[in-house]
Amino acid sequence: MAAFDGKLYAVGGYNGDGGRRSSVERYDPVTNAWEEVAPMGTARAAHAMAVLNGKLYAVGGDEADEEAEGVISNTVERYDLATNAWEEVAPMATARVHSFLGLL
Repeated sequence: MAAFDGKLYAVGGYNGDGGRRSSVERYDPVTNAWEEVAPMGTARAAHAMAVLNGKLYAVGGDEADEEAEGVISNTVERYDLATNAWEEVAPMATARVHSFLGLL
């Protein structure tokens, strides 16, 4: 989860059968409604979320993998609210899962 510009973003996570999600939903407390926005390119859970310079970052986590239950990841994706699009950015040097970044 991350909060930005008065809205709450639920990003990725585990689904009911242990798989990972790439979906992203945004909650607007003014309208008391959720809406789907662009999904991440990678399904992930147990990742960190942060807001930096008006963009959301999904960092590391447990990624879905066709050959294994899950893979601890070093990948990082950035969401641009203005374009409603995710892009992969430079990976971390070390894979991480269950991290917390908060607001930067």
